[in-house]
Amino acid sequence: MEHSVQLGTQYYRESICERLRELREQEELPFQIIEHRQGKRWIIQCQFQDSSLEAAEDENVVQKIHRYYLANALAETILHHWEKDHVVQILKKRHYLKQENWELLLKKALEYLNKGLGQVTGYRVNRKTSLVTQILNCLDHSSVFDIEGFLRFRAQEYKKEVNKAVEFAIDEYILEKEYLEFIQLLKHFVDSQKPRLEYLHVGMTPQGKFHLYNSEGVKVTHQFLEDYQLDNVHELGYEDLLVSALIAVAPREITLHIRYEGYKDTLQTIRNVFGDRVHDCQGCSLCEKF
Repeated sequence: MEHSVQLGTQYYRESICERLRELREQEELPFQIIEHRQGKRWIIQCQFQDSSLEAAEDENVVQKIHRYYLANALAETILHHWEKDHVVQILKKRHYLKQENWELLLKKALEYLNKGLGQVTGYRVNRKTSLVTQILNCLDHSSVFDIEGFLRFRAQEYKKEVNKAVEFAIDEYILEKEYLEFIQLLKHFVDSQKPRLEYLHVGMTPQGKFHLYNSEGVKVTHQFLEDYQLDNVHELGYEDLLVSALIAVAPREITLHIRYEGYKDTLQTIRNVFGDRVHDCQGCSLCEKF
Protein backbone atom coordinates (compact mmCIF):
# COMPACT_ATOMS: atom_id res chain seq x y z
CA MET A 1 0.00 0.00 0.00
CA GLU A 2 1.38 3.37 -1.02
CA HIS A 3 -0.07 6.89 -0.83
CA SER A 4 1.24 10.39 -0.26
CA VAL A 5 0.15 13.77 1.10
CA GLN A 6 1.75 17.04 0.05
CA LEU A 7 2.02 19.84 2.59
CA GLY A 8 2.78 23.37 1.41
CA THR A 9 4.15 26.18 3.58
CA GLN A 10 6.08 29.42 3.33
CA TYR A 11 6.95 30.03 6.98
CA TYR A 12 6.53 26.81 8.98
CA ARG A 13 8.70 24.22 7.21
CA GLU A 14 11.03 23.59 10.18
CA SER A 15 8.21 23.19 12.68
CA ILE A 16 6.18 20.87 10.41
CA CYS A 17 9.18 18.67 9.60
CA GLU A 18 10.19 18.47 13.27
CA ARG A 19 6.69 17.34 14.25
CA LEU A 20 6.53 14.85 11.38
CA ARG A 21 9.84 13.30 12.47
CA GLU A 22 8.58 13.08 16.08
CA LEU A 23 5.38 11.49 14.79
CA ARG A 24 7.25 8.94 12.69
CA GLU A 25 9.43 7.96 15.64
CA GLN A 26 6.73 7.88 18.36
CA GLU A 27 4.00 6.15 16.34
CA GLU A 28 6.36 4.11 14.12
CA LEU A 29 4.54 5.32 11.02
CA PRO A 30 5.95 4.05 7.69
CA PHE A 31 6.53 7.27 5.74
CA GLN A 32 9.32 9.25 4.11
CA ILE A 33 9.64 13.02 4.29
CA ILE A 34 10.74 14.59 1.01
CA GLU A 35 11.26 18.36 0.94
CA HIS A 36 11.68 20.59 -2.08
CA ARG A 37 11.46 24.30 -2.66
CA GLN A 38 9.11 26.11 -5.03
CA GLY A 39 10.04 29.79 -5.11
CA LYS A 40 9.36 31.17 -1.61
CA ARG A 41 7.39 28.09 -0.60
CA TRP A 42 8.31 24.62 0.58
CA ILE A 43 6.56 21.42 -0.48
CA ILE A 44 6.84 18.66 2.13
CA GLN A 45 5.81 15.31 0.73
CA CYS A 46 4.82 12.55 3.16
CA GLN A 47 5.18 9.26 1.26
CA PHE A 48 3.47 6.40 3.10
CA GLN A 49 4.47 2.78 2.32
CA ASP A 50 2.98 -0.20 4.10
CA SER A 51 3.44 -3.63 2.54
CA SER A 52 1.54 -5.41 5.33
CA LEU A 53 -1.89 -4.30 4.05
CA GLU A 54 -3.40 -5.50 0.80
CA ALA A 55 -7.20 -5.23 1.11
CA ALA A 56 -8.68 -2.02 -0.33
CA GLU A 57 -11.01 -1.69 2.67
CA ASP A 58 -8.07 -1.82 5.07
CA GLU A 59 -6.17 0.67 2.92
CA ASN A 60 -8.97 3.21 3.28
CA VAL A 61 -9.01 2.85 7.09
CA VAL A 62 -5.22 3.11 7.36
CA GLN A 63 -5.15 6.21 5.11
CA LYS A 64 -7.69 7.85 7.42
CA ILE A 65 -5.50 7.04 10.45
CA HIS A 66 -2.44 8.48 8.69
CA ARG A 67 -4.36 11.66 7.81
CA TYR A 68 -5.50 11.97 11.44
CA TYR A 69 -1.87 11.87 12.66
CA LEU A 70 -0.87 14.46 10.04
CA ALA A 71 -3.79 16.71 11.05
CA ASN A 72 -2.59 16.55 14.69
CA ALA A 73 0.97 17.49 13.70
CA LEU A 74 -0.30 20.43 11.60
CA ALA A 75 -2.64 21.60 14.40
CA GLU A 76 0.29 21.59 16.87
CA THR A 77 2.38 23.70 14.47
CA ILE A 78 -0.46 26.22 14.17
CA LEU A 79 -1.00 26.37 17.95
CA HIS A 80 2.70 26.72 18.76
CA HIS A 81 3.86 29.06 16.00
CA TRP A 82 1.16 30.67 13.88
CA GLU A 83 -0.90 31.83 16.90
CA LYS A 84 2.00 33.84 18.26
CA ASP A 85 2.70 35.44 14.86
CA HIS A 86 -0.99 36.23 14.38
CA VAL A 87 -1.32 37.89 17.81
CA VAL A 88 1.75 40.08 17.09
CA GLN A 89 0.22 41.12 13.73
CA ILE A 90 -3.02 42.17 15.46
CA LEU A 91 -1.09 44.18 18.07
CA LYS A 92 0.94 45.95 15.35
CA LYS A 93 -2.29 47.19 13.74
CA ARG A 94 -3.41 48.80 17.02
CA HIS A 95 -1.49 52.05 16.67
CA TYR A 96 -2.62 53.27 20.11
CA LEU A 97 -0.68 50.42 21.76
CA LYS A 98 2.97 51.20 22.45
CA GLN A 99 5.50 48.69 21.14
CA GLU A 100 7.05 48.21 24.60
CA ASN A 101 3.69 46.78 25.74
CA TRP A 102 3.39 44.19 22.95
CA GLU A 103 5.33 41.55 24.87
CA LEU A 104 3.05 41.88 27.92
CA LEU A 105 -0.09 41.76 25.73
CA LEU A 106 1.25 38.79 23.75
CA LYS A 107 1.90 36.93 27.01
CA LYS A 108 -1.62 37.73 28.28
CA ALA A 109 -3.30 36.63 25.03
CA LEU A 110 -1.30 33.36 24.89
CA GLU A 111 -2.14 32.67 28.54
CA TYR A 112 -5.85 32.98 27.72
CA LEU A 113 -5.41 30.72 24.71
CA ASN A 114 -3.42 28.05 26.55
CA LYS A 115 -4.93 28.19 30.05
CA GLY A 116 -8.50 29.24 29.36
CA LEU A 117 -10.34 32.39 28.42
CA GLY A 118 -12.31 33.66 31.41
CA GLN A 119 -13.79 30.61 33.08
CA VAL A 120 -13.67 28.28 30.05
CA THR A 121 -11.74 25.13 30.95
CA GLY A 122 -10.10 22.92 28.32
CA TYR A 123 -9.89 25.94 26.03
CA ARG A 124 -6.71 24.83 24.21
CA VAL A 125 -7.96 21.25 23.83
CA ASN A 126 -11.21 22.48 22.26
CA ARG A 127 -9.33 24.74 19.82
CA LYS A 128 -7.02 21.90 18.81
CA THR A 129 -9.96 19.52 18.31
CA SER A 130 -11.68 22.12 16.13
CA LEU A 131 -8.49 22.61 14.08
CA VAL A 132 -7.88 18.87 13.63
CA THR A 133 -11.48 18.40 12.42
CA GLN A 134 -11.17 21.22 9.89
CA ILE A 135 -7.76 19.99 8.63
CA LEU A 136 -9.07 16.41 8.30
CA ASN A 137 -11.99 17.70 6.27
CA CYS A 138 -9.49 19.28 3.84
CA LEU A 139 -7.27 16.15 3.69
CA ASP A 140 -10.32 13.93 3.05
CA HIS A 141 -11.03 15.94 -0.11
CA SER A 142 -7.48 16.52 -1.31
CA SER A 143 -4.00 15.03 -0.86
CA VAL A 144 -2.54 18.57 -1.02
CA PHE A 145 -2.71 20.85 2.02
CA ASP A 146 -1.38 24.41 2.15
CA ILE A 147 -1.06 25.64 5.75
CA GLU A 148 -1.11 29.41 5.05
CA GLY A 149 -3.93 29.04 2.53
CA PHE A 150 -5.94 27.04 5.08
CA LEU A 151 -5.42 29.71 7.75
CA ARG A 152 -6.28 32.53 5.37
CA PHE A 153 -9.44 31.08 3.82
CA ARG A 154 -10.74 28.08 5.76
CA ALA A 155 -10.10 28.54 9.50
CA GLN A 156 -12.45 31.46 10.17
CA GLU A 157 -14.05 30.06 13.36
CA TYR A 158 -10.67 29.17 14.80
CA LYS A 159 -9.29 32.64 14.02
CA LYS A 160 -12.33 34.22 15.71
CA GLU A 161 -11.36 32.39 18.93
CA VAL A 162 -7.77 33.66 18.72
CA ASN A 163 -8.97 37.22 17.96
CA LYS A 164 -11.36 37.05 20.93
CA ALA A 165 -8.47 36.20 23.28
CA VAL A 166 -6.42 39.14 21.94
CA GLU A 167 -9.36 41.53 22.45
CA PHE A 168 -9.80 40.14 25.97
CA ALA A 169 -6.10 40.76 26.73
CA ILE A 170 -6.20 44.31 25.29
CA ASP A 171 -9.39 45.20 27.19
CA GLU A 172 -7.96 43.90 30.46
CA TYR A 173 -4.69 45.76 29.88
CA ILE A 174 -6.54 49.05 29.23
CA LEU A 175 -8.72 48.55 32.34
CA GLU A 176 -5.63 47.83 34.47
CA LYS A 177 -3.91 50.92 33.07
CA GLU A 178 -6.96 53.10 33.77
CA TYR A 179 -7.24 51.60 37.28
CA LEU A 180 -3.58 52.37 38.05
CA GLU A 181 -3.99 55.94 36.79
CA PHE A 182 -7.11 56.30 38.96
CA ILE A 183 -5.26 54.93 42.01
CA GLN A 184 -2.42 57.43 41.43
CA LEU A 185 -4.98 60.26 41.29
CA LEU A 186 -6.59 59.11 44.56
CA LYS A 187 -3.17 58.75 46.24
CA HIS A 188 -2.28 62.28 45.21
CA PHE A 189 -5.62 63.56 46.54
CA VAL A 190 -5.23 61.72 49.88
CA ASP A 191 -1.63 62.93 50.31
CA SER A 192 -2.68 66.54 49.75
CA GLN A 193 -5.67 66.34 52.15
CA LYS A 194 -5.50 67.42 55.77
CA PRO A 195 -6.60 64.41 57.88
CA ARG A 196 -10.03 64.81 59.48
CA LEU A 197 -9.00 62.04 61.92
CA GLU A 198 -5.54 60.78 62.86
CA TYR A 199 -6.65 57.18 63.39
CA LEU A 200 -9.60 55.29 61.93
CA HIS A 201 -10.74 51.72 62.56
CA VAL A 202 -12.79 49.93 59.90
CA GLY A 203 -14.99 46.90 60.50
CA MET A 204 -17.32 45.17 58.06
CA THR A 205 -20.22 42.78 58.60
CA PRO A 206 -20.66 39.60 56.50
CA GLN A 207 -23.57 41.41 54.77
CA GLY A 208 -21.16 44.02 53.43
CA LYS A 209 -22.01 46.92 55.75
CA PHE A 210 -19.02 48.75 57.11
CA HIS A 211 -18.59 50.64 60.36
CA LEU A 212 -16.04 53.32 61.20
CA TYR A 213 -14.62 53.93 64.70
CA ASN A 214 -12.27 56.58 66.04
CA SER A 215 -9.24 55.86 68.21
CA GLU A 216 -11.44 55.81 71.37
CA GLY A 217 -13.65 53.09 69.88
CA VAL A 218 -16.58 55.48 69.28
CA LYS A 219 -18.62 54.75 66.15
CA VAL A 220 -18.28 57.63 63.67
CA THR A 221 -19.84 56.02 60.58
CA HIS A 222 -22.69 58.49 60.10
CA GLN A 223 -20.51 61.49 60.85
CA PHE A 224 -18.45 60.76 57.74
CA LEU A 225 -21.35 59.76 55.57
CA GLU A 226 -23.09 63.13 55.83
CA ASP A 227 -21.41 64.22 52.61
CA TYR A 228 -23.06 61.34 50.73
CA GLN A 229 -26.65 60.77 49.76
CA LEU A 230 -27.65 57.66 51.69
CA ASP A 231 -30.24 56.99 48.98
CA ASN A 232 -27.29 56.13 46.73
CA VAL A 233 -26.06 53.33 48.98
CA HIS A 234 -27.83 50.64 46.97
CA GLU A 235 -26.67 52.14 43.70
CA LEU A 236 -23.02 52.56 44.74
CA GLY A 237 -22.71 49.63 47.10
CA TYR A 238 -21.23 49.75 50.58
CA GLU A 239 -17.74 48.87 49.35
CA ASP A 240 -17.50 51.87 47.01
CA LEU A 241 -18.95 54.01 49.76
CA LEU A 242 -16.27 52.78 52.17
CA VAL A 243 -13.45 53.79 49.82
CA SER A 244 -15.08 57.21 49.25
CA ALA A 245 -15.49 57.79 53.01
CA LEU A 246 -11.86 56.83 53.73
CA ILE A 247 -10.59 59.22 51.04
CA ALA A 248 -12.74 62.02 52.49
CA VAL A 249 -11.40 61.39 56.03
CA ALA A 250 -7.80 60.83 54.79
CA PRO A 251 -6.63 59.40 58.17
CA ARG A 252 -2.93 59.06 58.94
CA GLU A 253 -3.50 55.49 60.01
CA ILE A 254 -6.21 52.94 59.12
CA THR A 255 -6.68 49.68 60.99
CA LEU A 256 -8.76 47.05 59.19
CA HIS A 257 -10.84 44.65 61.26
CA ILE A 258 -12.02 42.70 58.20
CA ARG A 259 -11.65 38.96 57.84
CA TYR A 260 -14.00 38.10 54.97
CA GLU A 261 -12.64 36.80 51.67
CA GLY A 262 -15.37 38.50 49.64
CA TYR A 263 -13.82 41.98 49.90
CA LYS A 264 -10.40 41.31 48.42
CA ASP A 265 -10.75 43.85 45.59
CA THR A 266 -11.97 46.61 47.91
CA LEU A 267 -9.22 45.94 50.45
CA GLN A 268 -6.62 45.91 47.68
CA THR A 269 -7.87 49.30 46.45
CA ILE A 270 -7.63 50.70 50.02
CA ARG A 271 -4.07 49.34 50.34
CA ASN A 272 -3.10 50.70 46.94
CA VAL A 273 -4.41 54.19 47.76
CA PHE A 274 -3.25 54.48 51.38
CA GLY A 275 -0.08 52.36 51.21
CA ASP A 276 1.73 51.98 54.54
CA ARG A 277 -1.00 53.90 56.39
CA VAL A 278 -3.03 50.64 56.36
CA HIS A 279 -2.64 47.93 59.03
CA ASP A 280 -4.49 44.66 59.57
CA CYS A 281 -5.71 43.88 63.06
CA GLN A 282 -4.73 40.41 64.21
CA GLY A 283 -7.68 40.19 66.62
CA CYS A 284 -9.17 42.45 69.31
CA SER A 285 -12.43 43.28 71.10
CA LEU A 286 -13.54 45.38 68.09
CA CYS A 287 -12.99 42.43 65.72
CA GLU A 288 -15.43 40.37 67.82
CA LYS A 289 -18.27 42.76 66.94
CA PHE A 290 -18.23 41.66 63.31
